[in-house]
Amino acid sequence: MNDTPAAGAVPAPLTRRVLARLVDVLVLAGISLLVNAALVPLAPGEPPAPGGGGVFGVVAAVLTFAAYLAYEVGLTLAHGGTPGKRLLGLRLAPVAAGEDRPGAAAVLRRSAVLYASVLLAPVPLVNVVALGVSVFAVVSAVMDRPAGRGLHDRLGGSVVVGERPESVSS
Repeated sequence: MNDTPAAGAVPAPLTRRVLARLVDVLVLAGISLLVNAALVPLAPGEPPAPGGGGVFGVVAAVLTFAAYLAYEVGLTLAHGGTPGKRLLGLRLAPVAAGEDRPGAAAVLRRSAVLYASVLLAPVPLVNVVALGVSVFAVVSAVMDRPAGRGLHDRLGGSVVVGERPESVSS
């Protein structure tokens, strides 16, 4: 697997990537609230505790994971990035030369690594490992210099790049 971004693909600065992820986290939190609010009236008896297990927890985890994937994959395929990336002038680019945008399978792999902890939230102990992998995927981008590609980017064969030029400071 080639680990170097294609010619002309300059990895986006970490600060902009972090800000873009924060925007997306806020949107995803809203999606999660909507999914759970829609499910609570369907739960028999007392409303379940947030993050609880049982059937409610599994259904909530699966639906939230599906919504997160739809957000990340759908918007990336349609627009080159999520609203956070677009707002900060970023896009997802393939590492392979000769491609304009990463394919659906690549974006799906990348997103599944980021959100695996959501799907596995109701599974004790496994949820902690999945959360660790998701956090490592993001943090690993900081450790990968100069490419700035995290585990999720490597598995997806992608790199986050800037669409607008960086301001040059002297």
